[in-house]
Amino acid sequence: MKQTLMAATLGLAALTATQATAMDDVIVAFAGTEDLKNDAEYVFIHAFAESLSEHGVNVVVHPSNTMGKESDRFDQTSQGLIAVNIGNGGALMKASKWASTLFLPFLTSDEASFDRMVAESKGLDRINEEASRLGLRVAGFAMRGGSLGLFNTEKPVSTIDDVADMRLRAQNGDQVTFMSAWGAKPTVVSWAETPNALQTGVAVGHYNPPSTVVAAGQVELLNYFTPMNAGPVPKVIMLSDDWYSMLSDEERTWVDDAVAHGVAVNRAWAVEQAPYFEQVIVDGGIEITPLEEGERAKFVEASRAVWDQIVPAEDAAFIAKFAD
Repeated sequence: MKQTLMAATLGLAALTATQATAMDDVIVAFAGTEDLKNDAEYVFIHAFAESLSEHGVNVVVHPSNTMGKESDRFDQTSQGLIAVNIGNGGALMKASKWASTLFLPFLTSDEASFDRMVAESKGLDRINEEASRLGLRVAGFAMRGGSLGLFNTEKPVSTIDDVADMRLRAQNGDQVTFMSAWGAKPTVVSWAETPNALQTGVAVGHYNPPSTVVAAGQVELLNYFTPMNAGPVPKVIMLSDDWYSMLSDEERTWVDDAVAHGVAVNRAWAVEQAPYFEQVIVDGGIEITPLEEGERAKFVEASRAVWDQIVPAEDAAFIAKFAD
């Protein structure tokens, strides 16, 4: 009985908080900092807030994980305590198994091709069929800027053979699968532990765009970067489904328009800032070593050969129709 009463009390508190903040103070949370030069998530949030302010709506921003880390913010958004959360792809996959399909390596090469793929595949509809069961609505994606490539401390990488036996930091089991297909020796390391892994040799590199390395302050820890055009890095714009469903039709239009405006500003920023991030890593001492002719195709072939080990074969076949 006590547990039942406690659950009911917590549920009422969450509902009350949602009602109080519906379009009074819109709570937005994210992991990054309020930096319009370097933080893609905040670029979206700032434009989103500007759009809503035109309707007299106040947006309260909680940066730097002040509302909790990824899993905490995910749960609070699901409960309606946070209206808008910008999360990573791993958090999204807790809400939708199908979402993994959009994060396959070498699926798309840049932001424009990713957006086209999501639109043509009706990917958000597929994701939200599953995410709605957890009280979440995925409204879109904010891009980090630039395309995925390989950073390392050890040597220039210009061929797939150069990666053989290289100890790479993997974000999760999916990355272990495709990095192993390249011939590397990946190991799962949390992002928080990655600097220490690079300094101790537990890992000698990782798979990210320059924007991530700059934002994480890792430039001085790395020596080489190989552009692979393996795809952009989408951050996930999650809305509380409870919060969104309690808005009036007019208010939902305001929110939809604010999301669209934030995404448009973010995309323009991502394109404009990509050369800036590359220059920052070069100025910091990282050598950019392009792949030799024909070598990217080898990475693509090796990666796509294991897609069906990462997602169900039918999902891999479906999304391949919309890939680059």
